[in-house]
Amino acid sequence: MVADAPALMDRLHRLTALDRRPALLAVLTALAVGVLAVVAVSADTLWRQTVQTAEQPVLLFAVGCVLWCSLALHELAHGLFARTWGGRVSEIGLRWILGATYLYCQVDDVQFLGSRARKVATACAGVLANLLFLVPFYVIWLVLPADAQARPAFGALLLLGVVTGLANLLPLAPLDGYRALGHALGVSGLAEGSRTFTALAARALLRRGPGLRAYPPRLRLLYGGFALLTAAQTAALLALSGLVLRQLLPDGMALLAWWLPTALLAAALLLWGLGNLGRRLRGRRTEGGTEGRTESRTEGRPQGPAEDRTPGPARSAAPTSPSAEPGQVTGVRTPLDPARKGEMNEPHAQTGTAPGPVATTEPVVVLDGVIKRYGEVTALDGVSLTVRRGEFFGILGPNGAGKTTLVEIVEGMREADGGTVSLLGQSPWPRDTALLARIGVQTQASAFFARLTAGEHLRTVAALYGTDPDAVRIALERVGLTEKENARVDHLSGGQRQRLAIATALLHEPELIFLDEPTAALDPEARRELWALLRSLRSEGRTIVCTTHHLDEAEALCDRVAIVSGGRIIALDTPRGLIRALAAPARLMLPADELTAEAALALPGVDRATVEGDELVLETSAVNHVLTALGDLVDIESVTVRTATLEDAYLSLTGHGTEHRS
Repeated sequence: MVADAPALMDRLHRLTALDRRPALLAVLTALAVGVLAVVAVSADTLWRQTVQTAEQPVLLFAVGCVLWCSLALHELAHGLFARTWGGRVSEIGLRWILGATYLYCQVDDVQFLGSRARKVATACAGVLANLLFLVPFYVIWLVLPADAQARPAFGALLLLGVVTGLANLLPLAPLDGYRALGHALGVSGLAEGSRTFTALAARALLRRGPGLRAYPPRLRLLYGGFALLTAAQTAALLALSGLVLRQLLPDGMALLAWWLPTALLAAALLLWGLGNLGRRLRGRRTEGGTEGRTESRTEGRPQGPAEDRTPGPARSAAPTSPSAEPGQVTGVRTPLDPARKGEMNEPHAQTGTAPGPVATTEPVVVLDGVIKRYGEVTALDGVSLTVRRGEFFGILGPNGAGKTTLVEIVEGMREADGGTVSLLGQSPWPRDTALLARIGVQTQASAFFARLTAGEHLRTVAALYGTDPDAVRIALERVGLTEKENARVDHLSGGQRQRLAIATALLHEPELIFLDEPTAALDPEARRELWALLRSLRSEGRTIVCTTHHLDEAEALCDRVAIVSGGRIIALDTPRGLIRALAAPARLMLPADELTAEAALALPGVDRATVEGDELVLETSAVNHVLTALGDLVDIESVTVRTATLEDAYLSLTGHGTEHRS
């Protein structure tokens, strides 16, 4: 694996500067089209030369080695195009697949490239690189004499290079054409969604399922059409493989030419089925180890429609559905399992007090020495922290401090470069659908099914999770959007969309909730209502991890807060503990015309007296003594007392404030 893949891709980006040289990109595309034209015109000659080369194993091996280099450039082209438009390459390395070693280039953030055209171009960039790679070999093939011994090898290289490149454009998972088609249509997971759609349709024909009620008409067309397209492509490829083998094999083996492709397809389907079975059994073993905290879920069962989440509906972690089908009225799980709910509230059941904070010592999030780098920038530098079950945990810090990276690593959206991460007792990477179903995520940049109504959006997401449809009504009531159930998402205000994002994150009743600036764009009344909702979730035993810039919000809601600055945690304590550690004096403010600063300094306990505008401000560590003394000199009702707040502690710790603000 390349030690610093982002830095390597940044260097390639600077060398090519494709975003600043559109003319260069146009020339390269023209060259690629030229290669296609030449191969089309000379196809008969190139085919004969390929057959000749196939009879010479040494030459055929050499052609294969050159094509391997072409595949390596193919992967780098994906990364280069993504980097040009703001994507990020996280890994470059070698991977062992079906007995061969291939270069791979892992690209993150493709969903954030800004437009479908850019995503499609990124998906097709590898094929462009394959065709450009063949240009110098075409020149060599052209200048070689017709009787040159090496000429057939170059002809085979041209034909096989074009065929392998164009084959990648077929809309079959996991080829580039499949990804490009998904980006162009705005739908992710076409293959998975199509398989689920087909399974549900088959069950509906047998009258064993609820049918396709949960699918909007557009998704019915897309998934059904893709299923038909896949079947047609498979049949065409089998026929083409048979024809090619018929040309290559001796006459006595003609029958094998037709049976061999079918046997290979059957073997591939068998391996795919065994892989699914293995994942299902592994998932059951994992669930058995966490019995009592989560319900049994089964992978591979039909799930609901999965419209492209770019970045996703409220960025809720979108799992493969549990065993319920979309639209099923009796959900496979209640909003919160009563046994687990009672277990979480056990301290209050014993004491008989009203439900309140139920934080326990059981860790649900554990980070130990986590490091994350983006090129030469270290976003997280040895971060360690623990979030306990039932805790409301706040993450504070200035812009660029590493808060978002920290949360994305915990959620499994990014992989740490160093250290260990545990989420609900498991590693969040590689992503596990059973684990994702136990968390809910809301971000500021939440995406929705914008042309659906708020209710339709939530019902679609509920189908993904196999959640009882009644959860939609409950979620809308919780966030105060009941009256907007039939309003289109793109007609909602910013604050209403924010509340819909939170409803989406809470829809499947997760036990661990991640919230990013949950009260942004909310008016004061809606903000207070959301506070009440978050407090009620915490009283149910949910664990909440929240990033916010509203320090009064963190002080009012959080059990503990971590302050992040420069990629490190510089403070971690309860809000009250951070305020106490500040040891800041209280500030008493009264009208300046009622008392002079000199007279105030003469009072016992007053450490400092200053005039700020029309107010006299006194600083003291003995508030009661000073108030008693002031009662004999001024109208005590005109005195305002302000003690230190979490904001004061935050400003002091981050170096953004040198004195306490009034």
